[in-house]
Amino acid sequence: MSMIYEYDCKEVLSRLKGPLKEILDAEIAAGNEILEISSKWPMPEVNVWFKNPLTDKYEKAYPSLQYSFLGDPKNWLEEYVDDVNGAMVAAKC
Repeated sequence: MSMIYEYDCKEVLSRLKGPLKEILDAEIAAGNEILEISSKWPMPEVNVWFKNPLTDKYEKAYPSLQYSFLGDPKNWLEEYVDDVNGAMVAAKC
């Protein structure tokens, strides 16, 4: 189990906006748990990893986001990336 630091919750997570913030809120409401929050890598502003696979497919609702299914047990299962805002929401394997 990974630890989420107060700084990450207050400073880094607050950078998430637009469609990715809406996905974050939907996943939390569906009971998915945040496992990790970071900045700088892989996206420069904010990166959020959920413990479980994402509960919905958001491509149609948010066509501005880039969706990728990675299925990589060393990294993560799937991701939504906002290149304009330098942010990512992903699910661990």
